[in-house]
Amino acid sequence: MSETFRPARPDEIDDVARLEAHSFPAPDRGHEWWEDFLLNGPHGGIEALWAAEERGRLVGACQLLWMRQWIGGVAMPVMGLGSVAIAPTHRKRGLATRLLIAGFEHARERGDVGSVLYPFRASFYEGLGYGLAGEAHQYQVPPSLLPDDKQERMRVRMVDGEDDEAAMRAIYREAAQRLQTGQLDRTERNWRQSWKRDDLAAVLYWGESGEAEGYAIVRYRADLPIDRRFIELEERVWLSLPAQRGIYAWLSSLGDQWREVVYRAHPEEGFGDRLSEPRLPLLSAPSWGLWFPSATLLRGPMFRVLDVPGALALRQLAVNCDMTLVLEVDDEQIPENRGPWRVHLDGRRMEVEPYTGGHIDATMRLPVDTLSRIFIGAIAPWQAVAGGLATIDRPAVIQRLDQALAVPKPWMFDRF
Repeated sequence: MSETFRPARPDEIDDVARLEAHSFPAPDRGHEWWEDFLLNGPHGGIEALWAAEERGRLVGACQLLWMRQWIGGVAMPVMGLGSVAIAPTHRKRGLATRLLIAGFEHARERGDVGSVLYPFRASFYEGLGYGLAGEAHQYQVPPSLLPDDKQERMRVRMVDGEDDEAAMRAIYREAAQRLQTGQLDRTERNWRQSWKRDDLAAVLYWGESGEAEGYAIVRYRADLPIDRRFIELEERVWLSLPAQRGIYAWLSSLGDQWREVVYRAHPEEGFGDRLSEPRLPLLSAPSWGLWFPSATLLRGPMFRVLDVPGALALRQLAVNCDMTLVLEVDDEQIPENRGPWRVHLDGRRMEVEPYTGGHIDATMRLPVDTLSRIFIGAIAPWQAVAGGLATIDRPAVIQRLDQALAVPKPWMFDRF
């Protein structure tokens, strides 16, 4: 089989766009749309395109986007995998798997320690070492059910002009670095192209000090029939509790115009506790006896460690720790990740080297998709062991390991 995997050339944009249009057919996404997206998309252009060639013909392509993702307070270099397209005549041949494994090596060579994506099918990417790494609780409620606070609501105003946009960016960056895990380190290109659309609007909350402390971006779903229209929250970020109350209160004031708000909450936000009635609309989901449905669980992003020692060396610890582990990783696609590794947790950092003997506190064995989920905070080590996803020969160290690796549940607004 004469396959070649390589960066795409500028003169191949036409061919790649044709592949993408075949793989993701949609009325509003024809050939010209794909050409523009591949060249000028919010997260990358021609420099991110990766191609599969067979006998001189382009038969597959994807985006290996250059990104940085905030994990535990560190912006780590990661490859964002997007737009995986295989020619209709080459499906079910394992081409996508081979294309991506070659892409992993390319990303490792350029310095990426991890990879993030949104899956078309989670099981396919789990087979390539990715683990689910993001949840949201989706509520669909009348605005009047959100808590109102007139004083805080008066501090919310529409985003208008460059100074307001700069305030949004500063809020996002501080929250991504200090309060959250999983958000992308957005570039000027990301900001410029990600939210400035006619169906989107943004508001800022201004604190008593005169500084902006939170923002929200909403989407007007006026494209639907009038009896089904709603407003949906695309993203919200706050640095203070008053900002959180102000944004809730602003949303609660929109009932005269919008019948429903679709709100996607972080799992640790406790949004349902803020609602005066947390039930889903009648008959929208089955109940269980006297239990009632409240929110829909959404799952989306997946994460993969591409470079085990490189990623662990960048990962900050939540608490000071002094422990030495041997880590054995099952990674079918990247043999260099398997180890065994000597991982010394020292203070707030990890030192990683091949294990050649000596004192250790425990040995942990796990597949790379489980390691990836632990790394980004989607699950804790004890959950992996309790669920049979990992083994450790000395369970007594699990509690300390949980404390050291603790971060907020991963959360990402950007889609690609």
